[in-house]
Amino acid sequence: MASIESKLFYLFLRLIKKKKFLELQFAFGKFDFYDSREPPKEITKICNVEKRLLNGRNVFVLTPIEKKSGIHILYLHGGAYVQNFVKQHWKFLAMLVERTHCTVTTPDYPLAPKHTYVDAFEMVIPLYKEIMLPTEDNTVLMGDSAGGGFALALAQKMKGENIRQPEKIILLSPWLDLTLSNPEIKKISPVDPFLSVVGLRKAGEVYAGNSDPRNFMLSPINGPLDQLGALSIFIGSKDILVADTRKLNRHALSIGTPINYREYPDMVHVWMLLNFQESKAARQEIISLITEKTVTTDLLITG
Repeated sequence: MASIESKLFYLFLRLIKKKKFLELQFAFGKFDFYDSREPPKEITKICNVEKRLLNGRNVFVLTPIEKKSGIHILYLHGGAYVQNFVKQHWKFLAMLVERTHCTVTTPDYPLAPKHTYVDAFEMVIPLYKEIMLPTEDNTVLMGDSAGGGFALALAQKMKGENIRQPEKIILLSPWLDLTLSNPEIKKISPVDPFLSVVGLRKAGEVYAGNSDPRNFMLSPINGPLDQLGALSIFIGSKDILVADTRKLNRHALSIGTPINYREYPDMVHVWMLLNFQESKAARQEIISLITEKTVTTDLLITG
């Protein structure tokens, strides 16, 4: 049963009509309402923050104040490919650094509508190689929402080029199919208070540019799942994107690809970045996945 805090948040999202926000952003041509392009000052009390440029864009590196664990995470933020970091991202990443003593590298990658996925990949691929090719670190590729889809597509692209995979790939409420053509989405949409098909499709169109949105680099549900890093997915049952995570999970299991699939009942989009009882439980699972040497491969429904 969902916690009282999560139920209240669900009602709040309904009340403010959060589902319409992305559509309104396109209507007004403004996508920076929630932006926190750089870590807020309070984050520097939890971890060290460095900033550098890559292809003219910022890359942030968060490291522990105390001894490093040897774990390096490449994190790709969500925001439907049109929105930048928000404060919840920085708090989540600082928490990971504090709890696991890992290093987190996270890029301010190019966003639509000014840029397309081609620009995003051109920036992030060199960063991926810089982090993943050295063998001394325990490497993790992680992302939320659009960043989750981007992370999986990036791993698939690197696999196709015979470039070393991360030890683990952790996807949080990932957007796996830009077309949103899965018929199961219609059944879930009425209970999702966060995401709308109309808004997401518009965001997907501008991110894809003139390319076919079914291309695996845009919709990694269509890409290979074998010979990737150990794959884990966290998703909520009241998220329209769960239709495609379930589909991907079934496909992975059907071809014998191990997958850690965590579907939390009654949770909404990217709830693990918030502060409910269920958020804390998911974060603890994520921390365990990051720090453990081996990853289990069972299907678990947590609730």
